Amino acid sequence: MKVEMLAICDAATDYQGRLNVLGVFEGIAAPKAPVVRDRCSIMTRLRFNANEGGAHQLKIRIQNGKGIQLMQEMQARFSVKAPANGKSVAVNMVLNINKFKIDEFGSHEIALYVDDVLQDSIPLTVAKATRNRIRGTMDN
Repeated sequence: MKVEMLAICDAATDYQGRLNVLGVFEGIAAPKAPVVRDRCSIMTRLRFNANEGGAHQLKIRIQNGKGIQLMQEMQARFSVKAPANGKSVAVNMVLNINKFKIDEFGSHEIALYVDDVLQDSIPLTVAKATRNRIRGTMDN
């Protein structure tokens, strides 16, 4: 199995195998903590070889720099059907989060596990916004 994509974004959908992603970001800036995002999504695209078909479990953990989870672990069970051509198949997963609350500023991590094995992770920075900053990719 290979992780082709992993991101946190404003929104994502899987429409008939097509992954649609809007507003990928790597950080959030806000004037004060806690920081609350009304809605966001974590999306991933996983590629499985023909011999990796069957039942699998995905877990997403979001934790701070001390390893403390920021929210309850997200889980999804899914099944991979081996492709008829004997090559590989991609599986898209979108996990939507409502009222995502982060209590403290700092460096955080979004970790992706498949079948209880860490496959990939991405950073999530939560920073204090400054008044004279131009709006950018980290604004909440």
